[in-house]
Amino acid sequence: MMSPASQPRVLVLLAARNGASSIERQIGTVLAQSGVAVRVLVRDDGSSDDTRDRVRAFGERDPRVALLDEHSPSGSAGANFFRLVAAADPGEADLVAFCDQDDEWFHDKLQRAAQALSRAGADGYSAATLARWPDGRERPLVQNLRARAADYLFEGAGQGCTFVATVSLFARLRAAITQAPDLLPTLHYHDWVLYALARSAGLRWVIDPWLSMVYHQHSANDTGARSSLGGVSRRIAQIRSGWYRAQVDAVTAFVLRAHPGDVQAMRWRTLRRPGLFAAWRRLGFVLCHGRRRPLDRLIQALAVVAGRL
Repeated sequence: MMSPASQPRVLVLLAARNGASSIERQIGTVLAQSGVAVRVLVRDDGSSDDTRDRVRAFGERDPRVALLDEHSPSGSAGANFFRLVAAADPGEADLVAFCDQDDEWFHDKLQRAAQALSRAGADGYSAATLARWPDGRERPLVQNLRARAADYLFEGAGQGCTFVATVSLFARLRAAITQAPDLLPTLHYHDWVLYALARSAGLRWVIDPWLSMVYHQHSANDTGARSSLGGVSRRIAQIRSGWYRAQVDAVTAFVLRAHPGDVQAMRWRTLRRPGLFAAWRRLGFVLCHGRRRPLDRLIQALAVVAGRL
């Protein structure tokens, strides 16, 4: 444990792919963090541009930046992060943060996260972001702060680029993904997995309404802002296609692999059985214990009625 007088030491994990146009700016905002001691570990996912060269050159100028040698394509942003997690050595770090390649962190992002974790005695943290579109439009993206009993089976805790975890929670994540290599290809979101793992272990998670960074919106976003037309369209398509249901089932399986006694995951798996009675119970479950926002729970309920969840 770090002493109150010391600066928190933070390992920042950055997953990159074809990020040459923005990655230097992003790394610069990470290294400029105030009140913390940071180092950055980057994994490149088989970029076809000069992302690796730019990161390597940055590391030659600043030893706090390191690039993994292994860079074979993983197939998705989530898989890239899982490989990065498996390869990362936190060393003497107190905290581990996740980072995308194309955002801009406010200078006190990590300091505020460290303070919030310490104050709450929590192991996981996420924060609000300021979405910015190429035409200059901006919109705060703030998560509902009220946790529900089973929300972790149905959603994460906001944008993964805001996530900060204690080293003990990070160790749990590394152990869990090591024990479940067969499940990793079915899991799209590394951040959702981390949140689910923390909640199913009974650990505290802080969702901070404070704007921590600029979250740039563009066509290459893996998910993007929920308020954007593209983001909404993607979410509807994910439900209609059955993709969202498959992700919920995959997260449930991952949670039960890590914590076989998780009550909410066991209940949901039971309710996934066919039949009208089970469907009615699923409906009640998502309305009472599902996602944090009432509107999202209503959408979940409609998905159950339509046979998509």
